[in-house]
Amino acid sequence: MSKYSPSLLAVKGLSVSFWDRRSGNFTNVLKNVHLHICAGQTLALTGASGSGKSTIALSIGRLLPPEARLKGDIVFEGKEIQNLAKSELRRIRGRKITYVFQEPMACFNPSIAVGNQILECILLHQKNLKKKAARHCTLDWLEKLQLPDPLRIFRSYPNELSGGMLQRAMLAMALCNGPSLLIADEPTSALDEKSCRAVVGQIQRLRAELSFSMLFVTHNISLAEHLADEIVLLKDGIVRSSPQ
Repeated sequence: MSKYSPSLLAVKGLSVSFWDRRSGNFTNVLKNVHLHICAGQTLALTGASGSGKSTIALSIGRLLPPEARLKGDIVFEGKEIQNLAKSELRRIRGRKITYVFQEPMACFNPSIAVGNQILECILLHQKNLKKKAARHCTLDWLEKLQLPDPLRIFRSYPNELSGGMLQRAMLAMALCNGPSLLIADEPTSALDEKSCRAVVGQIQRLRAELSFSMLFVTHNISLAEHLADEIVLLKDGIVRSSPQ
């Protein structure tokens, strides 16, 4: 019996295809993928570029483009994600399921200060909080991520921060509402070695403190082995090996 319980996320028979204008047909990207993540567990999804890792990550939060065709079941906390109304999905995505992506600069609005974007995320999902309390919460999270001078980071615009700092700010945004599942999609591949170590260290520390589950997507097998409880290898859209 697994030491992790109960089940948090189950992906069952997931197949995804995209319309190819050149061929006039759908092209398969994922084929009958099965994944399972328990409460408190980290599962690493690894494989070469183009193997379908990010497609799985985006499928979980229903973030695929409209032209994608999806088959199979995605069950989160006992609910089938694909059957949820948009209003219910919005309550889950950003609160219970959150994301950290590869390029933080592409995920922040360049015309809004970083702190205000985190603050808005808190207010959106914690409607009982007043703006002043949400501001304090934002500063607390920037401090938890060990960013120097949290007030300066709060007031900074995305282009004024380094890639490593901005990725830690994105991690603060992803965790500030107390999610059950963090999906980290290649969060270190755009960083230099020093920044990569810092981000990975923060993820490890906060996971130990907060006990959230994580799907960690990476092409780096060594990093997967370092971070994850279990590893799934994906090749050409098919699971080639998975934990027994």
